[in-house]
Amino acid sequence: MPKRGTLRILTASILAAVFVFWNVSALYAQAPGTLTYPELITALQTKVPNRAFRTKDELIRWVITQVRSRKVDKPLTKDREEDLRQAGAPDAMIAAIRDNSPPVPVVDEPVDLGELAGRATNLVRPEYTEVARQARTQGNVKLAIELDEQGNVVSIARLVVLENGLTDQAVEAARRSTFRPAMRDGKPARGKGILSFNFKLDLVDIAAILATATTYREKGQCDRAMPEYDRIIRISPKHSQALLGRGACRLTFAQYEEAAKDMSAAVAEDPKNENALLFLGIAQDFQGDHLKAAENYQKAIQLKPDLDQQDVLKCLYIDRGPMTAEQARAAAGRILAACDETAKSASDLMKPLIYYKRGIAHRLRPDYDKAIAEFENLKKSSPRFTAVNTQLQVAYNGRGLELFNKKEYRKALDDVTLAINADPSSPTPYVNRCAIYGFGLKRYSDAINDCSYAIRLSSRSASAFNFRGYAYEMTKDRDAAVADYTKALELDPNNETARAGLNRLQPTKPTMKDN
Repeated sequence: MPKRGTLRILTASILAAVFVFWNVSALYAQAPGTLTYPELITALQTKVPNRAFRTKDELIRWVITQVRSRKVDKPLTKDREEDLRQAGAPDAMIAAIRDNSPPVPVVDEPVDLGELAGRATNLVRPEYTEVARQARTQGNVKLAIELDEQGNVVSIARLVVLENGLTDQAVEAARRSTFRPAMRDGKPARGKGILSFNFKLDLVDIAAILATATTYREKGQCDRAMPEYDRIIRISPKHSQALLGRGACRLTFAQYEEAAKDMSAAVAEDPKNENALLFLGIAQDFQGDHLKAAENYQKAIQLKPDLDQQDVLKCLYIDRGPMTAEQARAAAGRILAACDETAKSASDLMKPLIYYKRGIAHRLRPDYDKAIAEFENLKKSSPRFTAVNTQLQVAYNGRGLELFNKKEYRKALDDVTLAINADPSSPTPYVNRCAIYGFGLKRYSDAINDCSYAIRLSSRSASAFNFRGYAYEMTKDRDAAVADYTKALELDPNNETARAGLNRLQPTKPTMKDN
């Protein structure tokens, strides 16, 4: 049995050890169930040796045991790992914490792409506001852009701004732009970067440039005029006179669609500019859109009635409304005279259209030989003037019908075939060739083929069903003939030829009568 003094010393030692142990353990008791990083760091900072632990290794092993049994409340981030290591945590403890803490959430941060302009698949350029132009505001707008996985802009932050609406113009242009998407691990990912727009005024004398460009154009030097018009339009995209001049030059290069766009923009900016309306009509005429052309000729005349007295408008403005065959023949002479007079002083730009209208006037007479000669010459001299093909088809088709009525079936067949070659998209010559085959040459199989093709192009032709019905009737295909005659009457209830065909194939049965 130990002596009383020895017992007192042993008891004090045990109490001291228990105190140290309690001090460390209490750090973990602050958050029951899981450990916190502040608790771990406090434990690591406990001085050794003490009454509970003789060495640092004993302390570390004990902490690792606690980590494995109780877990850690938050993920082991880089910052937390660095704090632990500074407190003395070895690799084994770090590994235990990593294995016994929640995983670090994967944050899909956008890939930093730097300057985005070089990645643009469609970089929209912002336009100057008129206020900024007058104030001569210049400089850079810098935007922070975030992209989705397809390279579309999803958010924009303003980093460097300009006044007078230029920042808003830049933001709108950026919003409508698209970019090559970022890649992460070989897959498209969100991206971010910087997009800068430099607003710089070309401080030039627009009036002087316009005068130079117009002089070039009037001399027929559109190759020199075009760069000057382009220069103005870059500075002032809605400058109606520059758009008008460039559109006129594009007509000389047979760029009909681009010319119509320029003229439309000029008219939109200045709706009361009769010259812009007149040239827009000319561009639409070259495209073969005669109804829209006629509308714009009429608008130009309403603004300036004297235009209607000029031979050029009398020649161009043919489609003034529906005309009977008699009215068309009566108008043809006046149109021819106006076109002939206009052609004497016409520019190279206008001559193809004047000859084209002259060909239409010959067709209206109807003088098909002269119309065809006019259109064939135009087809060779102006191959990009494709609207000629439609008129050539109509002229060949008209002459073919004349020959058919004269029972010159072989010549009629040749002309209608030429009409098909001129414009294969039109169903009319197929219907007429079907009639020639069926009623003239008795080639019923060929007639059925042509009418069937015409119906595929347009299912609203009563004549196509009627002629094919007759061909079926002649080949003893009664059901097909009845179906086609019925369809022809559905489309045209006044089609007596189809009605007669049905009566032949479906005669009315006699009925009993009371005597």
